[in-house]
Amino acid sequence: MRVFSILFAAEWRHFRAAKGLVLLCGLLLATGLYGIYYGTTEIARQRQQLAALPELTRRNVEEMKAKFPGPADAGDIGYYHSTFAVHHPDAWAALSLGLRDVNPSYVKLRLLGLQNQLYATDNTNPLKLLSGNFDLAFVLVYLLPLLIIALSFNLLSSEREEGILPLLLAQPIRPATVIGAKLAFRVAVVLGLVWLLSVVGMLWAGVPLDGRVLSWLALSTLYCLFWFGVVLVVTALQRTSAVNAVALLGVWLLLVVLVPSLLSLGVAAARPLPQGIELTIKQREEIHGGWDRPKAETMNRFFALYPQFRDTATIRERFVWRWYYAFQHLGDLAVAPQAAAYATGLQARHNLAESLNLLSPAINAQTSFNALAGSDLPTHLAFQRSATRYHDALRAFYYPFLFRKVAFTHTDYGQKPRHSFTSQPELATARRGLLKLLLSVAAVFGLGLVLLRVRPVLPR
Repeated sequence: MRVFSILFAAEWRHFRAAKGLVLLCGLLLATGLYGIYYGTTEIARQRQQLAALPELTRRNVEEMKAKFPGPADAGDIGYYHSTFAVHHPDAWAALSLGLRDVNPSYVKLRLLGLQNQLYATDNTNPLKLLSGNFDLAFVLVYLLPLLIIALSFNLLSSEREEGILPLLLAQPIRPATVIGAKLAFRVAVVLGLVWLLSVVGMLWAGVPLDGRVLSWLALSTLYCLFWFGVVLVVTALQRTSAVNAVALLGVWLLLVVLVPSLLSLGVAAARPLPQGIELTIKQREEIHGGWDRPKAETMNRFFALYPQFRDTATIRERFVWRWYYAFQHLGDLAVAPQAAAYATGLQARHNLAESLNLLSPAINAQTSFNALAGSDLPTHLAFQRSATRYHDALRAFYYPFLFRKVAFTHTDYGQKPRHSFTSQPELATARRGLLKLLLSVAAVFGLGLVLLRVRPVLPR
């Protein structure tokens, strides 16, 4: 143990003298702090947008009251009055933005057909979406392994190349002790940075101090240990420093870039999705066809779904709102199977990708971080289902006005249903991710120890 402590202290002195390594650690620390800043700023921007929606709704109501100063036809109100289905972020989303940079945080809804409104989003720079957002999870998953490689590619090879290893092994010191001390020091430095960034990020984002704190730290720690296990495997092969660096960078490219890309292509091929354009075209054809279809046919189809309104007066006018909203709803129902198949296909793709992410610890860690933050695909699909239920509630609110010919008054604005949805963590996904990372760590460290046993460290 004393020999181990001496070697550990020597590594600390060597690290302080190596200004380049200190600079790299400082650079990662600065990068991580920027990731935290960017994530918290992005979530603050989204919260600011969501906080402004009630005021927009209030102004819209005031405009509607000015436009219709007396009792009005509910059809006019449903057509011109907008409301919002809102998706509030969890505080943890500041550390792992996940899909919140791709999917909208709110949906603007009117009484018209749902599907076109549900998938309407603001235009976003596609290059920005391709590169992704720069949050703390991105730093930990994609950049941290590069620091580990820079610190450890010459873990033992530099001692051999400088002629120090023969002197070390001439002492009563086991090679495993030398490797262990060097590796332990680097693990301590990197984990110190990771834990510091994680704690700063949690405090900065104001996350609730629940069980997810330990889960985040455990995921970060296991992911770091996995890459140190990879370093141990490469070190056990006893190649030169240049070969080690190329090998480690090759493993990084394989596990962080190539395998995720191949997994994405494979999952897309194995779980094809229905074309969204087909859904849109079919809905528009159904809605536009409603103008030419006999009103009696449209209303009979609608009354089969809502028999409580069958006793309403026969439509003889050229245009009435209840007929208009009836074929709007029938247009939604016409594409309901395709919409359900699309959502089911997205979930199936997510499930398949999760089952295969053991092949890439980087994807496994990213998926787990997103699950902890409630910024993954299942959470967004849950929000869409919530928005659909909200649209159903709006229709249920308006239909009695429309079909019973009840005038819409100013007091009725306050009776309209409201919507709110807050992200919830996918803890089961995070737990599975922890287990997979633990298996990956055990595999690489086991392989490294076996290689050290079968290939004894030689001073050459």
